[in-house]
Amino acid sequence: MTDLSGELVFRRGKEVGKAVYQNRPLSKAGVSERLFAFLFSGLVYPQIWEDPDVDMDAMQLDQGHRIVTIASGGCNILAYLTRSPERIDAVDLNTAHIALNRMKLEAVRHLPSQGDLFRFFGAAETRHNSQAYDRFIAPHLDPVSRHYWEHRNWRRRRRIAVFDRNFYQTGLLGLFIAMGHRTAKFFGVDPAGIMEAKSLADQRRFFNEELAPVFEKPLLKWATSRKASLFGLGIPPAQYDSLITSGDGTMASVLKARLEKLACDFPLENNYFAWQAFAR
Repeated sequence: MTDLSGELVFRRGKEVGKAVYQNRPLSKAGVSERLFAFLFSGLVYPQIWEDPDVDMDAMQLDQGHRIVTIASGGCNILAYLTRSPERIDAVDLNTAHIALNRMKLEAVRHLPSQGDLFRFFGAAETRHNSQAYDRFIAPHLDPVSRHYWEHRNWRRRRRIAVFDRNFYQTGLLGLFIAMGHRTAKFFGVDPAGIMEAKSLADQRRFFNEELAPVFEKPLLKWATSRKASLFGLGIPPAQYDSLITSGDGTMASVLKARLEKLACDFPLENNYFAWQAFAR
């Protein structure tokens, strides 16, 4: 479909466990680190949250430049390629992310049209996406990535079949967002309600009146005081400790501040990160 200029090289870093382990295996911190490494070995990010336009402006990205970046969900890498850099080295500890990046790249190159590309990555409940994968993408994939997407689970479903439903509700991040919605609804708030806002003032009002009070609930404060509560965001125990020092000493306050930026600092009409988080 598209000729992407610039060389794109994928590299897998050392094992997740070796990068995360800092404490003895049977210590409390050591058990937490090993649980994170286990969860991080599968798909974590079906998408990522950094705005590629901000990245490219900050880097003044242009033709001939070389970049080293974390692969993650691959969204930003594809955006960087539109500036025709000479080379991008995409590095990740997680083989699932490398397989996702390679599949996205071949989809952009070989799906017949922009509409086909949007249906595959932008429209949920498109039940023939896996057939498009078989016809247009799979023949161009490397054997390792193809094995990842065609691996069958205990129900005999191939991994690629998640694109027949809603890929963005999968992975640790998708599960984390789903749990956030369930928690909010437990306290009587539907986060999707913010999508009815017509202005930044409406968005601020919804956040202050509906979302912000949830973070004052003792049950939520207790739950987020556990390091495992943020594993769904791909945040390891050591990073949890760093984050908590940026607030009032509680993770609930940190999460509240981050959600406030997403909810209040950008118009929802052009913030596709918010669409996914709030509207699912």
